[in-house]
Amino acid sequence: MTPYNPQRLLPKKNPRYWRDRWQQQKCARSAATGNSPGSRGYWSCSKNVQEIYGKSRQSVSWNRKVETQLADMNIPTGSRVLDIGAGTGTLAVPLAAKGCRVTVIEPSDLMREGLAQNQRLAGVPDITVIPRRWEDIPLEELDVPFDVVIASYSLTMTDIGAALLKMQACCTGTIHLFWFLTPPSWVRVSHDLWPQLHGTEYTGEPLADCLWQVLCEMGIYADIGVEQRKQPTIYPKIEDAVSEYYQRLNCSTPTQETILYDYFRSNMLHSAGGYRLPGDSLGAHIRWEI
Repeated sequence: MTPYNPQRLLPKKNPRYWRDRWQQQKCARSAATGNSPGSRGYWSCSKNVQEIYGKSRQSVSWNRKVETQLADMNIPTGSRVLDIGAGTGTLAVPLAAKGCRVTVIEPSDLMREGLAQNQRLAGVPDITVIPRRWEDIPLEELDVPFDVVIASYSLTMTDIGAALLKMQACCTGTIHLFWFLTPPSWVRVSHDLWPQLHGTEYTGEPLADCLWQVLCEMGIYADIGVEQRKQPTIYPKIEDAVSEYYQRLNCSTPTQETILYDYFRSNMLHSAGGYRLPGDSLGAHIRWEI
């Protein structure tokens, strides 16, 4: 019997099929949706950062998710850790508190302000901050090697192959990627409403199955596990969901606000404490050792 080889499943005429597919979807998403969630422009708005990170940090499910990620990575004390797209320090701050020597890559001014604040509140040692995009940092400017490289829901790179190769080049231990396995609730809402709000189809992120195939295509055979992302947000009132998504979906008119209200009134489920969107979302933890 012929041994199983994932490379046999790739189109023979295009050894970069999955990398190209990732790039095409990222470019299509950027062209169609502009400053929607996940884009650099979106994270330049303080209200957006507060909506996503400020409220989430106060929830039990958010903290449980962070604890689960840290436990699954099981990074030894004293490790040199590179956190790409660290945001406000969701993983970087507790890792520094644990005694790891942490360097973060974070291009957003507002995210870095949140990181500095969370670092002060936690009273953790210094974290080295590089205020640039991962794509724009030459390898020789990094203080390599790192024992661990992390990118948690921060894979904004269009050229994913180049980004992954640079991660490999600066790491001598383990690389951990966290990414969407199924579309999160805000993507499902965007898919439903974007045509009504903006007159075009919505293009979502490439998912973890595409990312894993990219790695296989590059000869990297990683472990993949399923993680339960944080539980659906509970909104005390439907109007609260409308307010959040009015910003998320780049709305600017009363007509668009009415579309949002009618959608949430028809689709949200009433539960203890308020209203939530139906369905769960799953994430993937992809890891491999160098």
